[in-house]
Amino acid sequence: MSSVIRVLAVAALGVSSMGLAPVVAQASTDGTQALKITRIKCHATEDNTGADDIYLVVDGTVIMNSIQFTAGDDKDIADIPIEAGKVLTVMEGDWPDDDDNLGAKRINGAGNYEFTDDGAHYTVSIG
Repeated sequence: MSSVIRVLAVAALGVSSMGLAPVVAQASTDGTQALKITRIKCHATEDNTGADDIYLVVDGTVIMNSIQFTAGDDKDIADIPIEAGKVLTVMEGDWPDDDDNLGAKRINGAGNYEFTDDGAHYTVSIG
């Protein structure tokens, strides 16, 4: 075994013993990196009368059903797939009134995307 492979093997064991898994990018069927929505943080809600009912939309299709958020909430999301180049819209349900659009962002890759329209502030993490 070469010294480079030994060093990499030792590093991988060290990471796994810390309870962290190495990040491995997965390719989608077209060869681009597969992306997933993994976390949403609420810095400020849109509603003044209680929790926001947040849902996510891509190309007119709801990809995440409503989850309630209050200011300070930071929630893991169950790895919702999203393609690079798609536009993600964060919506806030306001029945019986019209729902509020909190912003739309084109997803260009992994990272944190800020949605701040209509007085709200949310960070959506994509990895």
